[in-house]
Amino acid sequence: MLRLGLIVVLLCFLASVRAFAADTPDGNWLTADHNGVIHIAPCGDGYCGQIGSIKLAPGEAMPVDWQGDPQCKLTIVQTTSQSRGDHGPVWQGVVLDPRSGVSHPMLLYFNASGGLVLHGYALIPLLGESTVWTQYAGPVFSDCHFPG
Repeated sequence: MLRLGLIVVLLCFLASVRAFAADTPDGNWLTADHNGVIHIAPCGDGYCGQIGSIKLAPGEAMPVDWQGDPQCKLTIVQTTSQSRGDHGPVWQGVVLDPRSGVSHPMLLYFNASGGLVLHGYALIPLLGESTVWTQYAGPVFSDCHFPG
């Protein structure tokens, strides 16, 4: 009986650690197409996401943004406020298209399986599109080369 009690306590502890870990988007996130890693960290009153890695073929040059600058370390996600949704925190902000320089409103939140959902939209969230990023624990190099 004591063993069962210890197992229950351990499972509750692990569940609370997972729930706590999902309260912030800090860390490295693999994009849905697995071609890049976005590094999210606190900035100002919210979070910012920079391009941390891009998958490139051997000898391929780093893609450039709309101004002709390399996309490496370009901030493409900025949150401005946080609210509480049905399943946890929801961050509002903007997402930048690095090719055009156009920013769109977006929501950032966790799905039930722990993926980070970026939902960009035009006028209202209903008129938008979502992509799911997964946590990435692999290496990220300073030159933004993606080894994956």
